[in-house]
Amino acid sequence: MELRHLRYYIVVAEQLHFGRAAKLLNISQPPLSNQIKNLEEEIGVQLLIRNNKEVRITPAGQHFLEAARKCIATLDKEIAFTQRIAQGKEGSISIGFSGTMSFHLIPSIVKDFKRSHPGIDIHLQQLTTYNQVVGLIHGTIDVGFLVSPVSDKRIDNITILEEHFVACLPKSHSLATTSQVLDVGQLSNENWVMTPREAGHGYYDAIMALCKEHGFKPNVIQTAQEQQTLVALVAAEMGVTLLPHSATYIKNDHVVYKAINSDVKKISSMAWNSNLLTDTARFFIQYIETKIHEGTIEKPTVPESNLLP
Repeated sequence: MELRHLRYYIVVAEQLHFGRAAKLLNISQPPLSNQIKNLEEEIGVQLLIRNNKEVRITPAGQHFLEAARKCIATLDKEIAFTQRIAQGKEGSISIGFSGTMSFHLIPSIVKDFKRSHPGIDIHLQQLTTYNQVVGLIHGTIDVGFLVSPVSDKRIDNITILEEHFVACLPKSHSLATTSQVLDVGQLSNENWVMTPREAGHGYYDAIMALCKEHGFKPNVIQTAQEQQTLVALVAAEMGVTLLPHSATYIKNDHVVYKAINSDVKKISSMAWNSNLLTDTARFFIQYIETKIHEGTIEKPTVPESNLLP
């Protein structure tokens, strides 16, 4: 028995006329009659009663018609699902993300993608840039949202967001109440809290370059990997720090965020390892790349009340 036998039988049983069925199936009538006869011989049951005047379906034929419809419908559904998997439109994807991307960018991207492609399961992991690169190299994550640049040549990336840095000061700091844009050079004699370089070279190096631009190297007395922890350390008056603009989402009554006089930016990117991409991951990347080129990825919009002056 072949699938075409089932498809032929369904049309004949629904039309109860071999001539009309043959026309719908785009084949001649004699071969169609032979195919139905072969089907009946195969299962050992008469499905149709035919004579010169009419074609009637037997009780067994009616049951087989329903079974054939279910079989073909299930098969068509599974074929479509298989094709969607091959196209990357079904399956799962593991995504790493770092730091401030959790405040706005990742929720926006994931929500938008899931709304358009509900058949794809997304698994999220918050990881440092370094751990994302390791994950991409070894295939434990499919896509990373991290801070550029990435030096490993096995990793491809595309810029998603560029944002300026802001200063985070204890509310009791003498510069916290000034109305002017903060000159970073005024923080040269302060104790600093920062993320360690091993957590992500791009982020660390950008801040170091910014400080060097203003003639000093920060005196880092404490490190922490999470932005929220850095803000808590500043609130505890352990030191000052620089954070990307989107980090001002972190509310803390004991700190002040201030605009600074620098054009150095934090560059956030989507990264992947082309040698280990699944079809689903490739589809996700193409989707996000299209959004980037169209300029339709929703960017963080931090209330200006969070930032002084």
